[in-house]
Amino acid sequence: MKANIVARHFDISEKTRDYIQAEIDHRLEPVYDRTVDCKMIVEKSKNDYIAEVILNVPGETLKAKETSDDLTKSVDFVVKKMRKQLTKYKNKWKRPIDPDKQFVESFTEE
Repeated sequence: MKANIVARHFDISEKTRDYIQAEIDHRLEPVYDRTVDCKMIVEKSKNDYIAEVILNVPGETLKAKETSDDLTKSVDFVVKKMRKQLTKYKNKWKRPIDPDKQFVESFTEE
């Protein structure tokens, strides 16, 4: 999946962009392959790096944010958080259907 990577208040190198893209490809894409859009925002505040992932999936937008003193740590932590959310979202839609349940009519016959 192609991620839109945005850096705020600093410039990131191509090596860092490749690392972020690889993390998304190897950790998030195998979990759920029907992702519509992915955006990674990395931001530098005074002494910390903030990483945020916004993932659009059918019917919902998932967001995760993490702060750390190192950019790679922030990216790793936020990807781990998003993986957990994505797994939960995927399992929500994969509930088994009970074949023993019968259709119950909601109206009463007169």
